[in-house]
Amino acid sequence: MNIETLEDLFGYQLQRAYYVERTQVELLAEMVSNTSDDDLTDRLATHREQTEDHVVRLEGLFEALGRQPHASRTRTADGVAESWRQHEESPESVPTVLEIALVSERLEIRAYESLLTLAGRLAYDEDVVEPLEATLAEERATLGALEALETERSALEPIATDET
Repeated sequence: MNIETLEDLFGYQLQRAYYVERTQVELLAEMVSNTSDDDLTDRLATHREQTEDHVVRLEGLFEALGRQPHASRTRTADGVAESWRQHEESPESVPTVLEIALVSERLEIRAYESLLTLAGRLAYDEDVVEPLEATLAEERATLGALEALETERSALEPIATDET
């Protein structure tokens, strides 16, 4: 794809976000089914449902812009998925499921921040901006919940170490 205008760049970034979200739906399903931690499983399952909604929202954005939904592969999203595959092969290895989920959320947040910046520069209407803002808010909330879980676990880690 040749990117010659801000509108071209927005379309390209939208395709990449679509790829990330579709990849995340699959990745989250695998993580939920292969994670024994109930708190993390619940958070990941809830986010999987949200992510399915994000895919639908993005499809609506494509429609609002008069485009067909199209996913553009990203190495970053593929790298996150590869980290998960490596974790499945050797669960005691780093990164942990929680770390993979945190990286995924940060990737998604950055994608939506970029899309919103471009949408602002292009003066897109609320029918484009509002779904992006809603999705970004959900991604940030999920990141906050995962970071809280990470903090909780790191606070308990010395206790678990002392017991051994």
